[in-house]
Amino acid sequence: MIQAPEPPPVVVTVQAEPVVVSRKEATEIVAAQDMALTLTKAARREDALVRRAIFITTSMKVTRPADAQDAARDSYAWTYKAFLQRQVCFSSVTGLFACTTPELETLPETEEGAAPLTAPDVFPQADAARKRLTETLRARSAALFEADRKAHADPLFKAAGVSAVRAGPPR
Repeated sequence: MIQAPEPPPVVVTVQAEPVVVSRKEATEIVAAQDMALTLTKAARREDALVRRAIFITTSMKVTRPADAQDAARDSYAWTYKAFLQRQVCFSSVTGLFACTTPELETLPETEEGAAPLTAPDVFPQADAARKRLTETLRARSAALFEADRKAHADPLFKAAGVSAVRAGPPR
């Protein structure tokens, strides 16, 4: 029997994971809108408020290569994600205020990236990305709120058989 030659040994190089030096998680409201409504069904009336907010979440971390001895090779990475949250609240004739469970939708706008850290706690590229994202969302907020009203609030009230008329500022 002929024996096949032994295959050469496989060398596996494992790179050590970078060390996380610091981490930051945060949430920032970019735009908010309360839409006051008067709901009517037959002879009954009720005040409602559709609360909406557009916000971004921040995830940033500073890392150092596992083989680095000091902060000279530190880098940072960031991710900003956009969301729209909606909640419908009602006021009773007794003045009690109750709200539905908040509903959350992920918006397509995001910013992410990485850069070398040049000074402690200074993140110019991440700050520029956050500013771009917040300016974009603020500019689009009226359109996002209107689209959300048409897609979620209007069908909800229609399905309940109530007519919704915009009211003055909430009491």
